[in-house]
Formats: sequence, C-alpha cells, structure tokens
Amino acid sequence: MAYLQITVQVLLVCVFALGGGYRFFQPIDVLARRMLWVKYFKPVIVRCIALLELVCGVGLLLPLVLSDPSGSLLFYSGSLLILTMVGAVVTHAIIGDYKQIIGNLCLIGMLYLVTFLVV
Repeated sequence: MAYLQITVQVLLVCVFALGGGYRFFQPIDVLARRMLWVKYFKPVIVRCIALLELVCGVGLLLPLVLSDPSGSLLFYSGSLLILTMVGAVVTHAIIGDYKQIIGNLCLIGMLYLVTFLVV
C-alpha cells in the first residue's frame, strides 16, 4: 500500500504542478481554445486557480522529499486541491461540459487516497 500511495502522489504532483504551471504561463486565449471553462472566468481567476494548483502540487511533493513526519503539508495541500476539484465538478456541471466531470471525480478519489488514507 505504501508504494501505491507514493505512486499516486507522484502522479498527482505531475497532474497539478505541471498542469498548473502550464495554465499559469499560457496566454488566456490559448487556454480558452483548449478548455471550455476558461471562457466563463476572468483571467485573474484563471491565473489564481493555476497558481493554486502549482503551489499545492509542489506541496504534495515536499513530504516525499523532506520526509515530513507530521504530514500537515500533505493534508493541507490535498484538502485544498479536493475543494478546488469539487469546484471544478460544479463548474463543469453548470456549463454543461459533462465529460470533464469523470476526470475530476477520479482526481478527487486519488487526492482522498493520498490525503486521508495515509499509511
């Protein structure tokens, strides 16, 4: 189980840190062509979401590197990302982009596994 948690944690770091970094540095018009939800938010909000994903993605990585015994950084980063993904599910449901909801729910499940089922 420990290897599964580490593997899922590294996968989540790749998804959120790299994806958030990509969304943070890409122009908004490029993002709007690739992601439907970007059209419904102000550019500042899109950048804040991307920065939050980037910082929390790094927050998921640091306990692996630093061997944080308390796990509080993992808890806070994972919890904030779960809340962000719940917001993403609600947003995709409201705008009618239903096929994205499955991916968000999978990410929520993986974040729950890493954040709350720490072995």
